[in-house]
Parts: sequence; structure tokens; C-alpha cells
Amino acid sequence: MANHPHFTLIPSAAALALLFAAPIWAQSAAPAPSLQGVTVTAKAAPVLDIDRADVGGLGQTLAQTPQSVTVLGADLLAATASSSLSQAIKLDASLADSYNTTGYIEGLSVRGFLLDQSNNYLRNGLPVSNYAPIALENKERIEVLKGVAGLQSGVSAPGGLVNFVTKTPQADAFTTASVGADGNGGSKVHLDSNTQWGAMGVRVNLAAEDLHTQFDHADGKREFASVALATSVAPGTKLSADLEYHHKKQPSVPGLGLLDTNGDGVADTLPASNYARLNLNNQSWSLPFEATSTSAQFAVDHQINADWQARVGLGTQRTVIQDRLAFPDGCSTGANYVYPGLCGNGDVDIYDYRSEGEERSAWAWDTKLQGKLGAHNRLTLGLSGRSTRSDLAPKQAYNFVGTTNIDRPVALPSDASANDLNTNSRERAVDAYASWVSNLASTVQSFVGFRTSRVNRSSERSDGSRAITFEQTVSTPWAGLSWSPLANTMLYASWGQGVELEAVPNRPSKFVNAGEVLPALKSEQTELGLKWQAQPRMLVSAAVFSIAKPYADDQATASGIPLRVAGGKTARHRGVELVAVGQVDAQLSVQASLTVLDAQYTAAIDPALVGQWVTNVPKTKASLFADYKVVMLPGLSVSGLLTHESGKTVTADGAVSLPAAWQLDAGLRYQNRMIGKSTQWSLNVENITDRSYWREAPTQYWGGTYVFPSTPRTVRARVTVEF
Repeated sequence: MANHPHFTLIPSAAALALLFAAPIWAQSAAPAPSLQGVTVTAKAAPVLDIDRADVGGLGQTLAQTPQSVTVLGADLLAATASSSLSQAIKLDASLADSYNTTGYIEGLSVRGFLLDQSNNYLRNGLPVSNYAPIALENKERIEVLKGVAGLQSGVSAPGGLVNFVTKTPQADAFTTASVGADGNGGSKVHLDSNTQWGAMGVRVNLAAEDLHTQFDHADGKREFASVALATSVAPGTKLSADLEYHHKKQPSVPGLGLLDTNGDGVADTLPASNYARLNLNNQSWSLPFEATSTSAQFAVDHQINADWQARVGLGTQRTVIQDRLAFPDGCSTGANYVYPGLCGNGDVDIYDYRSEGEERSAWAWDTKLQGKLGAHNRLTLGLSGRSTRSDLAPKQAYNFVGTTNIDRPVALPSDASANDLNTNSRERAVDAYASWVSNLASTVQSFVGFRTSRVNRSSERSDGSRAITFEQTVSTPWAGLSWSPLANTMLYASWGQGVELEAVPNRPSKFVNAGEVLPALKSEQTELGLKWQAQPRMLVSAAVFSIAKPYADDQATASGIPLRVAGGKTARHRGVELVAVGQVDAQLSVQASLTVLDAQYTAAIDPALVGQWVTNVPKTKASLFADYKVVMLPGLSVSGLLTHESGKTVTADGAVSLPAAWQLDAGLRYQNRMIGKSTQWSLNVENITDRSYWREAPTQYWGGTYVFPSTPRTVRARVTVEF
């Protein structure tokens, strides 16, 4: 594996092509006066000036909304060299990853709750599936609503809601081209070009990347392209479109399990944290995980009059995935079979897993009317719908091929026989929603919202067996009250519900009530908060919250076959969040957050679970990003990102926990003008002290528990030229 930056032929050639083509593109059309906007180009330091977010749905500024919202802007992502969701979420202490590994789909948890990949993600306000690799090149910001999102998204997990907001055409023509490399040998080129064709604004983002990581046999590549269009079709009426293509091909790296060091069949010991480069998916027949995703969104915005506006949005998404790897799962070489986990000597069984041609598609639409009722009331009325489906190949392969060892890898034969049936699924939902914001007094505002959702779900095995179809109607209310006792200060209280739906798998040999539709699982949140606009560009906020989430769980019966029960266990997450974002002065910008979380099971069919800490959730987590402009040398900025978290519980009984860990990243940027062009030079070092630790320990739905290592010290360099 390479230990120094280098450029491969294709990205380097593409970079030269972009650099030559960019001036021609930028000069091809003069800006039309009909399109308004602010040019977003390379900056010497993060501005941290975002004061609004769409994800909350209330139309308030961040300083005035009775919600906890985090916004990670493109300038902040660039300053920290964040190119993935896993890297971006280090910037907020309430966010964490879950089974986020190289070459695979990224997951996200908020306030200790894992978000649903199908129901907790938006793209420009429209529902999308997160079951696809995310490209950040065309994202203007990532908005995260923390807590229940029943009002905003209906059926969804209670942790929060993520909205990816894409870059849009701007008033001034510009083109930026960047070339980057990292210490593992990876390289990347990216073009962001904004121009206009007549009255239509056009913004194009193109990227190509050679992926090299610290892991053995995990090199890959990706290609990305997006086009955003915007135009005025009539006075007060704007039409916009956003098209995106993303292809990624890279071997995935499975996590390690715990070790059974005493041979009793129970894995309960953490491996040594020196496996930062080990990839157990390294057989000669191992194939890469591959995903090709396309999406298109269209919107019409119409200003009815000075007080009322309407919006209609439509979106579609399609992803095709080849999911393939040599998967480590249990150990059969010891005196007692171990599952989940590894034998004490490092042995682990390997399965040849191949699920080819997985196709997932989605449609979503939303119609919204917003306006004022008198001088003191704002009303939002909306109707939305979505439809998703998963179509998999008739069968997948999951075959035992032998045993390898984490210290002494063993070459094993392949077995691609597709013998296991797949499951296909469908979901349709139609929602109606409304929110009302009222000025009760000059310093008091009330907020009321309500959403009702009609959901139809169905699934069946590829041979038609184990079929389930159900339909449910659920409602999710939300209410808040704010008071501003002082200028630039707001106190608020809010309460809301979220809801999740579940049916018992139609397997009579596994469940007494196979195929039964369970009652809706309603989560509930109460939040108290304070927001203080300490300076025009500095917002300080604090929140205290409590979220109760019920789960379905299995209850033993006399027949020996369990009964699945709605609300069989309940987790309560109580916490405190402190956040400060903005500019301290003309030189110093900060994004700081601290989360203290008490996440425990308060009720359970199994009494031993009551009082136990929820796995993979730290008790405390802190994140501090600071960026300083050096006065003595204009254009030079230095930055650092320090993160710390207490140990996470690994096993349900609390017997195993990850040690507390911290990490320091650093950055250096210099912006100047060369031959009349604005040029920015960036150097970032992730994990500058090269600390080795286990960063997460998720338990998957099939029962497996895995640990993932920290990223070793990694250097990234980038040069960006603006034309």
C-alpha cells in the first residue's frame, strides 16, 4: 500500500481537462438579471453564517425556532476536508455513526437513536432513501433536526431528521476546479461551475475519485455528476430542477467481533486496538460493493401575493446495488460455537455473501401553501406522498467457505451458489400536515403542528411465501411555546410525537403471532431550551430533552415459540446539549458542542434489561472546531477539530464497554491570487497524533456486534482555483 500521495492517470487527465475547460465555460454566457442569489465560492475560512434551515418546517430563523437544529455548511465541510457523512458528523456532539465502514452505506444516529434509512432522510425537503453512498460535492449544507420528527416526516425513527440541501444556480458566473490527494494514495478532481443560458441559471458539479484507504485490499473509485437548473417562467413563478448521478465501486470492510477468550462460547473481550488496517474481506475472489444511483427533483415556487406563496415538488430516485463480500460471522473451531464473535485465538468463520442486482426506487411529492393570517399568524398547509419499492434478485448467496484468522489470514475457496431466497417490499404513504405560528404577545410565540399519515406496506419472499400486507393511519402532533424576556434571547418548551410501524415476520415456526400487524409504536419527546444571539454572527443554544421510544420484543410462551409484543421494551434517552456556532471576532470562528446523555431501558419483558445502558451510545461527547485567520499573513487560516467521547457500551448486559477516546484533526489553508486567479491551498491532517482506538460498536438487527477502528493519521492536500 502506498504511503505517499500520488495521482493516477485518469483523475490527473481529468483535472487538466477541467482546468482548460473552466475559463471557456465561465465565459460562455453572461449572467441574466432575472436570477437572484449570492455567489458561493471558495473562502479563506468558514463563514458559519447560516441563520435558517428548512428541515424544521416552521419558517423561523435558527435563533427563533423552538427546535434543536444543526447545520453543516459546505464551507465548514471543506475546511475540515469532510468527504463523507461519517466525517461530517464529527462536527456535532449529538450525531454519531452506526456500522459506518469503508465501502458501504453510511448510517447515522441522533441523540442515541439510529435513524431509519428509508424514512429519516430528505433531499431538498423531499423524502429519499439513504440506502446509497452519499456524494457531498453538490451539497450546500446538511441540516439535522434533533429529536422526534413526526410533524416533519410522519412515520420515522425518533432520533432526528436529515435534509441534504443541494447547491443552486447563483447570480454571478464562476467556476472552481480543485485537485486533491491523500496520504493513502487516493486522488480526486472536482469542478463546480455556475453560468446562465439565457434566463436559465445552470450549475454543474463533476467529480472523479480514486479511493485508497488504510485498509488492505479496499481500493475503489467513484464518479459523480449533477446539474441544477433554475428559471423564472412568469412573474412570481420559478421553476427549478436538480439531477444527480453517482457511481461508487469499492470493497467493503467488515467490522471485527469480540473475542471468546475463555472458550465458554460467549465473546466478551475487545480485540487489541491495532487492527486499523485489517480487512477480512480480502480473499482472492472478493468482489467490491458497487452502487449506481440516480435522482431527479423538480419544483415550482409561486408567489401568490405579498403574504402567500405555494410550492409543488416532485422527486424520484433509483439505486442499483451489487452487495458482495467475504463476511466474518461467528467461530466454529473452538470447544464451543461462538456467535456473535470470534474465538479467543482470533479464528473467525467466513461466508461468501453475494446479493446481485438489488434495485431500490422511490417517488415523492409535496404540495405546500404558506402565508399570513393577519399580522400575527402564519399558517402552513400541505399534502404529500411517497412510494418506495425494493426488488432483489430471486436468490442470494450466503455460504460457509471456511475459517480464517485475524492475525494469520487463510486463503479460502469461494462458493457463489445462490440458495437463499430474497425479500421484496413495497411502501406507499399519503400525508396531510399543518402548522400554525402565532404571536401571542410581542415576546411570546406559540407553535402548533399536526400530521396524519396513511401508510400501506407489503413484503414477500421471492417465491411468494411469508407475504405480509397491512395499512395503518397514524397521527403525530407537535406543540411549542417561546418567550423572549430579553433582546436576542429566547426560552422555549416543546412536546411532540413520532411513530414507527411494524408487523411480525410471517414465519409460524418462529412466532406465535406470525404475520400480525402490531399497534403503532409511538415515541414521545419533551424539550426545554434557550437560544442567545450573543453576537450578530454567534448563536449559543442549550437544550434539555427526554425521549421515550417503545420497541417490539419477544415474550416466551408455553409452546416454546415466542410471541412478539409491541412495546415489549422501552428506551428513555434524557440529555443536555450545549452548542455555540459562529464568529467570535473577525479572526476566530468556532463550532462547539457538548452532549451529556442518559440512555437506558426503563421497561422490558426481560427484567435484566431494565436499567441497562443502550449499546453504542456514549454518556458524554464533545466536539470543538476552531478556525483562525492569521492577521500577520492575510489569506492564511489555521484550524483544528478536537473530539472526545466517553466509552460506549458494547454488550446488552453492560459487561463490555469501549474505552473513552479523543482525537485531534488539524488544517491549514492559504488563499492568494496567481496569474489573476483566486487560488486556495489546503492541507488537512486527520488524527494528527495517530491515536488508535475503537470508535463504535453497533449491534445489527441480526444480532451481530461489531467494533470499528479509528482512522490512522491521514494527510489530505487540495488546491482549488476559481475562474
